[in-house]
Amino acid sequence: MAASAAPRDACERATADCAMVSELLQQREGYGRAATGGLDGKVVVVSSAADAGPGSLRDALAHARGPTWIRFASDMKIALASMLRVPSNVTIDGRGHMVELLDYGFGIYGSANVIVTHLTIDGRLRTFAQAIDIANGSHDVWIDHLDLSRFAARLVNVKNGSTDVTVSWVKFHDDDKVMLVNNITEDNLFANYERDAIARVTIHHSYFVDTMQRNPRAQFGTVHLYNNLIENWDFYGMSFSLEARALVEGNIFSNSAHRACTEPAYFPTVEGINANYCRYIPQAPARSALVNGESDREHYERTKSLYGYTHGYQAFLSVRDNLYLGDAKAVLQDEQPAKVPKPPYCYSYEAPSVDLAERIRVHAGNTRDDAPAFGRCGR
Repeated sequence: MAASAAPRDACERATADCAMVSELLQQREGYGRAATGGLDGKVVVVSSAADAGPGSLRDALAHARGPTWIRFASDMKIALASMLRVPSNVTIDGRGHMVELLDYGFGIYGSANVIVTHLTIDGRLRTFAQAIDIANGSHDVWIDHLDLSRFAARLVNVKNGSTDVTVSWVKFHDDDKVMLVNNITEDNLFANYERDAIARVTIHHSYFVDTMQRNPRAQFGTVHLYNNLIENWDFYGMSFSLEARALVEGNIFSNSAHRACTEPAYFPTVEGINANYCRYIPQAPARSALVNGESDREHYERTKSLYGYTHGYQAFLSVRDNLYLGDAKAVLQDEQPAKVPKPPYCYSYEAPSVDLAERIRVHAGNTRDDAPAFGRCGR
């Protein structure tokens, strides 16, 4: 529930006894649960909606030396000229105001202990960038209560040796290739396996709506998805391959084969192909996920003899308690579930239901209120 702005704004330092700090940190769970962001650091208030210069968000990040907790003085819309780089030990906290970033988002590169919460990031399909790009060995990252849409590349990446990331109460919408856990850039699919297989990512209570695909797509690494709502995808829902280890439990898949298409005329792509998926809507509900390994099977079979792969193209899956509404159909099935790690943490799980779906619709995204703490430590 919402807390008054006065006690939060009264804190000069982000200590554990400051209400704005304790109220946020008590909501952490998942693989990114150790992230403390700017705890014990100075509180910096963004006062300018300019792209750069004194008082701007870019200036606050550039001068973050040591733990820093960044707040905002008012509602603001910031049109960015380039991606913002986020250093270690930083919290970017939009609670209490409606803060919107346009065209670019955040690059979290080689950084540790980062929290980003309560922001809207709209790419407007203008740039080949990501809303949140977590890469290059970053770890202990928590992104929470964000509204992410319309980026020509992806909304969220976790790649290049990054790990211990939690994505919670995020609304993903109006986007093509939504979220990627690890990014295969070599013809040899397993060239970077040792680096990238360490990835551990939790995604919970997030809302994927009016998207096309990759909700998410995971290759290598460990992924725990629980109590998410995936609704009205136009192409397919989730995808797992290349020995990813995924626990997929208590999620809600909802789709209709008979609905109007809400896509723009096309989604621009880095390949220069203007993509539109409206024609796939009648078949989309039956593709709540791709068949295990299907996204990389052809590439795997074409290159296996060349590189002598010792790993398989399928993922290891533990699938349980998911709910399918409307025309949505189940696709994912267990595949060597004993190889999927049990989460080493307590988490706010509850059985999927129509009621849970509605609460996710209401509370996911850049909402004015914090999410209700229902179902704490359900598993």
